[in-house]
Amino acid sequence: MSSRRSVRQVLVAVLLGVLVGGGLMAVTPAGAEVSSAVATNWKKIWKKNLKPLADKRYYTKKQSDAKYQPKGSYETAGSGYSKAETYSKTEVDSKLAPFVNSVAAHAGGDQALALSTTDTVVRSVSIMPPANGTVIVSSGGYIWATAASDVVARCSVTPGTVLDGDSYQYVNMPGAAIAQSEVIGASRGFAVTKGSLFTANLVCDVFAGSASASVSDSSLTAIFAPN
Repeated sequence: MSSRRSVRQVLVAVLLGVLVGGGLMAVTPAGAEVSSAVATNWKKIWKKNLKPLADKRYYTKKQSDAKYQPKGSYETAGSGYSKAETYSKTEVDSKLAPFVNSVAAHAGGDQALALSTTDTVVRSVSIMPPANGTVIVSSGGYIWATAASDVVARCSVTPGTVLDGDSYQYVNMPGAAIAQSEVIGASRGFAVTKGSLFTANLVCDVFAGSASASVSDSSLTAIFAPN
């Protein structure tokens, strides 16, 4: 058998295969479905048949912007932040400065200080106000009898060194036994000026009865608050 005849036989076999396959595609059900799928225009089907059935619950970006952010609404006070509604860094720093620079002072601890009829400074604290404002001063402690007798004692928080009649802390222990005690405590506010040192004192005395009382474990706390 010559090589030329072999080549012709191969070509004839290939052509027969193509013809038979094409016939099967056209005649058999499976072949018909494949042929139909290849010929289907899916773009047209989506546009005419499927797209109209798509979920209508969701907005497009254009619809969402129109509904929830109408043009110009971001410039209306209350609907967003306009330039007039914002603060610069300098303005923010200015508003926060009094709080950043807040100061406090405290004095206290173990104590047993004898009192007399003379006004005595029991505790003292000082604050340098960083701005105009108010200093709130609170005091505490207790007074006790050092002998069996009547005891009447007074204390007050004051910027001075003598008792202030506008703010007495009063202790009355008639016929007190030794070591009988009463608690003292108060709070006062004082207007202060920026840069002017403010000092607060707890001042006490024995007002009546025998000079037989002591003050113990007193404390004094001052806190600055800006206007």
